[in-house]
Amino acid sequence: MEYRKLGSTGLDVSVVGIGGWPLGGLVGGPVGDPRNPVTDEGWSGADDSQSVAMIRRAEELGVNLIDTAEIYGDGHSEAVIGMAVKGRREKFVISTKVRGFYTDEADLDHTRKRITEACEGSLRRLQSDYIDVYLLHKLPHPGAVPAAMETLMKLKDEGKIRFAGVSYTAANKPDDLHKLMALGEVAAMVVGYNMVSRGGEETLRFAAENDIGTMIASPLASGVLSGQWFDNPPEFDPMDLRYHGYQNREKTTAAFKKFGELRFLIEGGKRSMAQAALRYILDTHGVTSVIAGSLNPSEIEENAGASDVSPLTDEERARAIAIVDEASALWGR
Repeated sequence: MEYRKLGSTGLDVSVVGIGGWPLGGLVGGPVGDPRNPVTDEGWSGADDSQSVAMIRRAEELGVNLIDTAEIYGDGHSEAVIGMAVKGRREKFVISTKVRGFYTDEADLDHTRKRITEACEGSLRRLQSDYIDVYLLHKLPHPGAVPAAMETLMKLKDEGKIRFAGVSYTAANKPDDLHKLMALGEVAAMVVGYNMVSRGGEETLRFAAENDIGTMIASPLASGVLSGQWFDNPPEFDPMDLRYHGYQNREKTTAAFKKFGELRFLIEGGKRSMAQAALRYILDTHGVTSVIAGSLNPSEIEENAGASDVSPLTDEERARAIAIVDEASALWGR
């Protein structure tokens, strides 16, 4: 397993990490927000015993980075991770996030209380007395942003978190990130990026220039680039967040047939499809680690293997992008 420094944190993290959203299961929705009941914000296919076994296997493979959030499964993802790392917490670098602020006002006291209580909840579910990297999943009212950054620094001073940062869902433009950095610490961030959705490249360049560690979310495009559906697009549970994107069977079938042309990347058995997709990202400027969703030991074994496979050539990268762009156009994305 290859390791890289997570930006200015100095933490050594595996280039392949675990994305914790799928571990939360089908439950979704902002934690504790009565205005937003649970909707289609979960993932199907999770089994807690398999999730725990996957994390234990990850440790054996040298995978030490896990990213999660209080919103994933309404806290369930954190709880599963807490069970898996109990007694071996020091072996992992855990990143989690605070999501909703549940007010449209610049309520400074509410913002401070919300972040503090969310952190305490995450610590409890993770069965840990510290969080390695604590991120803002969303920003509060603009007038309360200074209070939010101040609260993160207070939590750091208290030893409850080691480093602070943001998710791309909170801020991803250089100007916005500069403003946050002027108010507090942005040592690491989650960035959404994959071969299909490459809008995060500007954010990655900024991160590299400012020594911000990056954890790449949805590196397999929510399973699209795993290769398992090229011949037969899936039908998801209506509660699965991916359900609506697969309802036009004619479009999805045409798109996945085109995606299937990516199989040229695995000719000769030199890498699997998932490994090729992850390797593409790992060789992109500004990337520290990919946080790929894994639901069982076999999936983390395959994903972890991306650390050791050969890089894609420039020709392979260009050909792959041409294919995914055409496939996305057929899909209407």
